[in-house]
Amino acid sequence: MIEWLGLIYGVAKDIKDYLKWDEETKDVDREWLEKSGFRKEMESQGYKLYWSRPESIESRKLDGYEIIFEVDKIKRIRKRIVLKKGSVLLGKKQNT
Repeated sequence: MIEWLGLIYGVAKDIKDYLKWDEETKDVDREWLEKSGFRKEMESQGYKLYWSRPESIESRKLDGYEIIFEVDKIKRIRKRIVLKKGSVLLGKKQNT
């Protein structure tokens, strides 16, 4: 019985590690949003974008904003987009 529990634990841990996404920070300037097409892509998905200081993020979340990530599905990495001065890119899903 103990052996089965150990086996199940090992398999579950491997699955958890496989499904885990790494998180990184991507430093950008204000022009990056337009030049990369990221703003247009996010707006087409219904998001209004907003830059926020790190200390204000939790308050913005209460207003419906969420941190926006650039996602690399192949490498399983999500990148938080940050201005050189420290502001973080947030987005709020707009009602359509």
